[in-house]
Amino acid sequence: MSCISIISHIRGGKTNTLSKLSQHKIHIKGAMDNEEETTTEVLNEEKMELNVDEIIERYVGSFGLPQLLQVVLVSFAWVFDSQNTLVTIFTDAQPSGWRCKTSADPSLSSSWCMNNTASGGGGNKGQSAGHVCGLAAGSWEWIGGNSATTIAEWDLICHRKFLAAIPTSLFFIGSIFGCAFYGRLADAWLGRKKTLLLACILTSTTTFLTSFSPNIWVYSLLRFANGFARSGNGICCLVLSTEVVGRKWRGQVGQYGFFFFTAGFLSLPFIAYPTRTQWRYLYRIISLPPLVYTFLLVPLVSESPRWLLVRGKNKEALEVLQRLAGWKGKKLPDNIELIIPSQATTGTGNEGGKNENIWTTRWAAKRMITMMLFGFGVGFVYYGIQLNAENLNFNLYLTVIINAAMEIPAVFIGGILLSFTNRRLLSSLSAISAGVSCLLCIIFSAASSTTSSWPQLTIEAIGFMAAAIAFNVSYIYCVELFPTNVRNFAVSMLRQSLMLGASLSPLLVVVGRLSPSLSFAVFGALAIVSGTLSVWLPETKNAPLYETLKQQEEEEEVKRRRLMQNTVL
Repeated sequence: MSCISIISHIRGGKTNTLSKLSQHKIHIKGAMDNEEETTTEVLNEEKMELNVDEIIERYVGSFGLPQLLQVVLVSFAWVFDSQNTLVTIFTDAQPSGWRCKTSADPSLSSSWCMNNTASGGGGNKGQSAGHVCGLAAGSWEWIGGNSATTIAEWDLICHRKFLAAIPTSLFFIGSIFGCAFYGRLADAWLGRKKTLLLACILTSTTTFLTSFSPNIWVYSLLRFANGFARSGNGICCLVLSTEVVGRKWRGQVGQYGFFFFTAGFLSLPFIAYPTRTQWRYLYRIISLPPLVYTFLLVPLVSESPRWLLVRGKNKEALEVLQRLAGWKGKKLPDNIELIIPSQATTGTGNEGGKNENIWTTRWAAKRMITMMLFGFGVGFVYYGIQLNAENLNFNLYLTVIINAAMEIPAVFIGGILLSFTNRRLLSSLSAISAGVSCLLCIIFSAASSTTSSWPQLTIEAIGFMAAAIAFNVSYIYCVELFPTNVRNFAVSMLRQSLMLGASLSPLLVVVGRLSPSLSFAVFGALAIVSGTLSVWLPETKNAPLYETLKQQEEEEEVKRRRLMQNTVL
């Protein structure tokens, strides 16, 4: 073989080798590129960012068995809230009548007393209390005994009659302070579940201690403490119920909780009647359910995943959502990552969105003030009508049962209307309807001064049902108006305004014992004014629940701009 052939052969082999090496490099590069693409896809899968609403809608369900169980568990606390709020209808009621004592001492059984026994003991509360003011002490006695009510035991009649309003007023004033305390505690420190636990324990304790009150002043102080303690129940119940369901179910779920409030209200006459001669026994009986609930049911309640997220506890929030999804046999993907609002903390102990405040955010402050003014009027009328039941010429137990029964259609009607009507319109019309009904009651007040008036009772019951709808809807409306990091505080402020109105209503009830027409006139006028205020609030039907004030402001601004553009087009 020639040298030229050998050289050519060597060159050809070298070329083939280089070609193969080149192809091999290309193959390796292609494999590396594919591996990088696969890695990129995996990384992308690991960052499936979703917010709480999206996880609930996709994996948990808008409203299913786990959410229903959560709602039922937390709503039991409404029963205690109702019982402790309205117990004074019976414990602080005007006694049914009086009678002259049969005594061996002629001075204690005067002819004046004997001549007025029929009218005094006839059961007309205004007359019976008024007639005894001129009698000598010890010449007469209450028909039900001195231990039947606080008024009978501590002689809260005649020149002392306005003292009878102090315990109930202080109860609602205590609720005002309690709302501020629990609202801050639930948002910034303990969360909703632990705050509910604390409120139930304190409610049971203060209710039991109230039964040992030696005089009106200690009794009033303990009623203040009881009002402070129970105020955390309603706040946490509502928020815990509504924060785990889809947006279209929030209104209805919020209404379902009020069934339990109605149940507590309806249970009172049946507990009070057997204890009608001992008002202290009634307090001792209603102090037991909160204690049982605390140890048996509260541990089964789940913390709000929204609160956990805002507090930077992402892992715990996902665990709660996973448990809810597990009830439907679903499992959250491993690559889900909850979206954290920009103001949320990722540390421990600091408040999410700590630089945000309702009062320093102009739009939120206006919204809160309007909501509080609306709540003041609604609370005044809602609680005032219930406490004013003794001023109707009907059996007290029957009147309370009828009023409590009217709460049931109020919850049903409110829940149905919330599913397809605007919150703003429903709030306004229900409050105005309550006011009109109260004004109509004035017509029958004079006619029913001595005899029972079914038309008055019917109109009063309709007015109370309308007030109950406005009262219930106001909570749902407030939940939807404010974001997670201030929601409990906002609901607590609404509750404070409701309690402030309620704290003034007992004074009007005492006046109503002398002039029922005046009490109904004030109730009616205030309800109508409150109804007109709600038209200044924005509509929230089907709106998302935002997490921070900044997020809500930005997204609502975007929606406003889109709406304006669509209007122009």
